Amino acid sequence: MRNPKILLFAFLISITPSLAYAINDDECGTPQAMTEKLKAEGQRSFASAERTERVNGSNKLNGMIFTVNADRSAGYILESDKATDLRATKICVYKKLVDLRLFDARKPGLQTEALLKASDEDAMKHCAELIKSGKLEAKTCGPYNKLIRIGEANGERVMLQGFNVEKQEDGSYKKNNTLTTVTGNVLGSIYDDDKDPVKGIVSGITYTSLPDGATIINMVLIYAKYTPYGITLLEKK
Repeated sequence: MRNPKILLFAFLISITPSLAYAINDDECGTPQAMTEKLKAEGQRSFASAERTERVNGSNKLNGMIFTVNADRSAGYILESDKATDLRATKICVYKKLVDLRLFDARKPGLQTEALLKASDEDAMKHCAELIKSGKLEAKTCGPYNKLIRIGEANGERVMLQGFNVEKQEDGSYKKNNTLTTVTGNVLGSIYDDDKDPVKGIVSGITYTSLPDGATIINMVLIYAKYTPYGITLLEKK
Protein backbone atom coordinates (compact mmCIF):
# COMPACT_ATOMS: atom_id res chain seq x y z
CA MET A 1 0.00 0.00 0.00
CA ARG A 2 1.33 3.43 -0.90
CA ASN A 3 2.06 5.91 1.85
CA PRO A 4 -1.00 8.26 2.07
CA LYS A 5 1.28 11.19 2.84
CA ILE A 6 3.03 10.57 -0.47
CA LEU A 7 -0.36 10.55 -2.19
CA LEU A 8 -1.32 13.85 -0.58
CA PHE A 9 1.90 15.55 -1.62
CA ALA A 10 2.29 13.87 -5.00
CA PHE A 11 2.09 17.27 -6.65
CA LEU A 12 5.54 18.14 -5.25
CA ILE A 13 7.31 16.56 -8.21
CA SER A 14 7.03 18.90 -11.18
CA ILE A 15 8.83 22.25 -11.53
CA THR A 16 7.62 23.18 -15.01
CA PRO A 17 7.26 27.01 -15.06
CA SER A 18 4.11 28.77 -16.21
CA LEU A 19 2.98 32.38 -16.13
CA ALA A 20 -0.73 31.58 -16.11
CA TYR A 21 -2.80 30.39 -13.19
CA ALA A 22 -4.21 26.95 -13.94
CA ILE A 23 -6.34 26.95 -10.80
CA ASN A 24 -9.19 29.28 -9.91
CA ASP A 25 -9.84 30.92 -6.56
CA ASP A 26 -11.60 28.57 -4.12
CA GLU A 27 -11.28 25.70 -6.61
CA CYS A 28 -11.49 22.19 -5.16
CA GLY A 29 -10.72 18.81 -6.63
CA THR A 30 -9.40 15.36 -5.99
CA PRO A 31 -5.70 15.10 -5.09
CA GLN A 32 -5.07 13.63 -8.54
CA ALA A 33 -6.87 16.44 -10.41
CA MET A 34 -5.27 19.19 -8.33
CA THR A 35 -1.87 17.57 -8.76
CA GLU A 36 -2.06 17.94 -12.53
CA LYS A 37 -3.07 21.59 -12.32
CA LEU A 38 -0.35 22.38 -9.78
CA LYS A 39 2.19 20.67 -12.01
CA ALA A 40 1.11 22.96 -14.85
CA GLU A 41 2.18 25.92 -12.73
CA GLY A 42 5.42 24.37 -11.50
CA GLN A 43 4.19 24.33 -7.90
CA ARG A 44 5.91 22.26 -5.22
CA SER A 45 5.16 22.01 -1.52
CA PHE A 46 7.38 24.09 0.74
CA ALA A 47 5.73 23.45 4.11
CA SER A 48 2.64 22.06 5.81
CA ALA A 49 0.66 22.40 9.03
CA GLU A 50 -2.58 21.23 10.58
CA ARG A 51 -5.75 23.28 10.98
CA THR A 52 -7.85 22.34 13.98
CA GLU A 53 -11.62 22.49 13.75
CA ARG A 54 -14.26 21.54 16.30
CA VAL A 55 -16.70 19.08 14.71
CA ASN A 56 -19.42 17.24 16.65
CA GLY A 57 -17.67 17.76 19.96
CA SER A 58 -14.24 16.58 18.85
CA ASN A 59 -11.21 18.11 17.16
CA LYS A 60 -10.77 17.50 13.43
CA LEU A 61 -7.46 18.13 11.68
CA ASN A 62 -7.22 19.40 8.12
CA GLY A 63 -3.87 19.55 6.39
CA MET A 64 -2.70 22.96 5.17
CA ILE A 65 -0.12 22.88 2.37
CA PHE A 66 2.02 25.84 1.33
CA THR A 67 3.42 25.72 -2.20
CA VAL A 68 5.82 27.82 -4.28
CA ASN A 69 7.01 27.76 -7.87
CA ALA A 70 10.66 27.70 -8.93
CA ASP A 71 11.21 31.47 -9.01
CA ARG A 72 8.88 32.13 -6.03
CA SER A 73 6.75 34.47 -8.10
CA ALA A 74 3.57 32.57 -7.16
CA GLY A 75 2.31 30.10 -4.61
CA TYR A 76 -0.76 28.68 -2.92
CA ILE A 77 -2.15 27.91 0.46
CA LEU A 78 -4.11 24.68 0.01
CA GLU A 79 -6.42 22.89 2.42
CA SER A 80 -6.96 19.13 2.51
CA ASP A 81 -10.07 17.47 3.90
CA LYS A 82 -7.87 15.19 6.01
CA ALA A 83 -4.82 15.54 8.23
CA THR A 84 -1.54 15.44 6.32
CA ASP A 85 -0.80 11.85 7.35
CA LEU A 86 -4.15 10.55 6.07
CA ARG A 87 -5.41 9.87 2.55
CA ALA A 88 -7.15 13.01 1.30
CA THR A 89 -10.24 12.93 -0.94
CA LYS A 90 -10.39 16.67 -1.65
CA ILE A 91 -7.95 19.58 -1.80
CA CYS A 92 -9.08 23.20 -2.08
CA VAL A 93 -7.37 26.50 -2.81
CA TYR A 94 -7.46 28.58 0.35
CA LYS A 95 -5.35 31.51 -0.86
CA LYS A 96 -3.28 32.51 -3.89
CA LEU A 97 -0.03 34.37 -3.21
CA VAL A 98 2.57 36.19 -5.31
CA ASP A 99 6.14 37.43 -4.73
CA LEU A 100 6.90 34.94 -1.99
CA ARG A 101 9.76 35.17 0.50
CA LEU A 102 11.02 32.12 2.34
CA PHE A 103 12.43 32.09 5.87
CA ASP A 104 14.21 29.50 7.99
CA ALA A 105 12.20 29.25 11.22
CA ARG A 106 14.65 26.66 12.55
CA LYS A 107 17.22 29.37 13.24
CA PRO A 108 16.89 31.04 16.67
CA GLY A 109 16.70 34.78 17.07
CA LEU A 110 14.48 37.60 15.88
CA GLN A 111 14.10 37.59 12.09
CA THR A 112 14.82 41.26 11.50
CA GLU A 113 14.55 40.76 7.73
CA ALA A 114 10.91 39.79 8.22
CA LEU A 115 10.00 42.96 10.15
CA LEU A 116 8.23 45.95 8.60
CA LYS A 117 9.39 49.55 8.62
CA ALA A 118 5.98 50.67 9.88
CA SER A 119 5.74 51.76 13.50
CA ASP A 120 3.45 50.10 16.03
CA GLU A 121 1.66 53.45 16.33
CA ASP A 122 0.81 53.46 12.61
CA ALA A 123 -0.56 49.94 12.88
CA MET A 124 -2.70 50.71 15.93
CA LYS A 125 -4.08 53.82 14.24
CA HIS A 126 -5.30 51.77 11.28
CA CYS A 127 -6.60 49.06 13.62
CA ALA A 128 -8.64 51.68 15.46
CA GLU A 129 -10.09 52.91 12.17
CA LEU A 130 -11.07 49.38 11.11
CA ILE A 131 -12.68 48.65 14.47
CA LYS A 132 -14.55 51.96 14.48
CA SER A 133 -15.91 51.30 10.99
CA GLY A 134 -17.18 47.89 12.08
CA LYS A 135 -14.88 45.94 9.77
CA LEU A 136 -13.13 44.31 12.74
CA GLU A 137 -14.05 43.49 16.31
CA ALA A 138 -12.18 45.04 19.23
CA LYS A 139 -8.89 43.40 20.22
CA THR A 140 -8.62 41.41 16.97
CA CYS A 141 -6.06 43.71 15.35
CA GLY A 142 -2.54 44.73 16.33
CA PRO A 143 0.93 45.69 15.08
CA TYR A 144 2.66 43.12 12.88
CA ASN A 145 6.13 43.66 14.36
CA LYS A 146 4.84 43.20 17.90
CA LEU A 147 3.20 39.92 16.93
CA ILE A 148 6.44 38.64 15.39
CA ARG A 149 8.41 39.54 18.52
CA ILE A 150 5.90 37.78 20.77
CA GLY A 151 6.05 34.69 18.58
CA GLU A 152 9.86 34.59 18.66
CA ALA A 153 9.79 34.48 22.47
CA ASN A 154 7.87 31.19 22.17
CA GLY A 155 9.91 29.77 19.27
CA GLU A 156 7.29 30.65 16.65
CA ARG A 157 8.95 32.29 13.65
CA VAL A 158 8.15 33.34 10.09
CA MET A 159 8.26 30.52 7.53
CA LEU A 160 7.01 32.31 4.43
CA GLN A 161 5.36 35.50 3.24
CA GLY A 162 3.53 36.49 0.10
CA PHE A 163 1.13 39.10 -1.20
CA ASN A 164 -2.57 38.40 -1.59
CA VAL A 165 -4.13 38.81 -5.03
CA GLU A 166 -7.52 39.94 -6.28
CA LYS A 167 -9.19 38.55 -9.38
CA GLN A 168 -9.72 41.15 -12.12
CA GLU A 169 -12.58 41.43 -14.63
CA ASP A 170 -10.44 39.87 -17.35
CA GLY A 171 -9.75 36.83 -15.19
CA SER A 172 -6.20 37.79 -14.30
CA TYR A 173 -4.96 38.32 -10.75
CA LYS A 174 -3.43 41.49 -9.35
CA LYS A 175 -1.41 41.93 -6.16
CA ASN A 176 -3.07 44.01 -3.46
CA ASN A 177 -1.66 45.66 -0.34
CA THR A 178 -2.25 42.72 2.00
CA LEU A 179 0.71 40.63 3.16
CA THR A 180 0.10 37.03 4.22
CA THR A 181 2.57 35.59 6.72
CA VAL A 182 2.82 31.94 7.77
CA THR A 183 4.53 31.32 11.09
CA GLY A 184 5.49 28.09 12.80
CA ASN A 185 7.22 26.61 15.82
CA VAL A 186 8.98 24.00 13.71
CA LEU A 187 11.30 22.73 16.45
CA GLY A 188 8.79 22.69 19.32
CA SER A 189 6.74 19.89 20.86
CA ILE A 190 3.81 19.43 23.23
CA TYR A 191 6.33 18.64 25.98
CA ASP A 192 8.01 22.04 25.94
CA ASP A 193 5.61 23.53 28.50
CA ASP A 194 3.71 21.32 30.97
CA LYS A 195 1.23 24.09 31.73
CA ASP A 196 0.57 25.00 28.10
CA PRO A 197 1.38 22.10 25.74
CA VAL A 198 0.05 23.94 22.70
CA LYS A 199 2.68 26.66 23.07
CA GLY A 200 5.34 24.37 21.62
CA ILE A 201 3.42 23.52 18.46
CA VAL A 202 1.34 26.62 17.71
CA SER A 203 1.58 28.19 14.25
CA GLY A 204 -0.57 30.56 12.26
CA ILE A 205 -1.54 32.62 9.24
CA THR A 206 -1.79 36.40 9.55
CA TYR A 207 -2.97 39.14 7.20
CA THR A 208 -1.20 42.50 7.34
CA SER A 209 -2.27 45.78 5.79
CA LEU A 210 0.58 47.64 4.10
CA PRO A 211 2.28 49.95 4.62
CA ASP A 212 0.93 50.54 8.15
CA GLY A 213 1.32 47.00 9.52
CA ALA A 214 -2.17 46.52 11.00
CA THR A 215 -2.46 42.75 11.43
CA ILE A 216 -5.12 40.15 12.17
CA ILE A 217 -4.73 36.45 12.87
CA ASN A 218 -6.53 34.64 10.06
CA MET A 219 -5.99 31.08 11.26
CA VAL A 220 -4.36 29.25 14.16
CA LEU A 221 -2.43 26.15 13.12
CA ILE A 222 -0.38 23.44 14.80
CA TYR A 223 2.51 21.18 13.85
CA ALA A 224 4.02 23.36 11.13
CA LYS A 225 6.97 21.80 9.32
CA TYR A 226 9.02 22.10 6.18
CA THR A 227 8.88 19.48 3.48
CA PRO A 228 12.17 17.91 2.31
CA TYR A 229 11.94 20.14 -0.77
CA GLY A 230 11.37 23.15 1.48
CA ILE A 231 14.51 22.36 3.46
CA THR A 232 16.44 22.06 0.20
CA LEU A 233 15.31 25.57 -0.79
CA LEU A 234 16.31 27.00 2.59
CA GLU A 235 19.76 25.44 2.41
CA LYS A 236 20.32 27.02 -1.01
CA LYS A 237 19.73 30.51 0.36
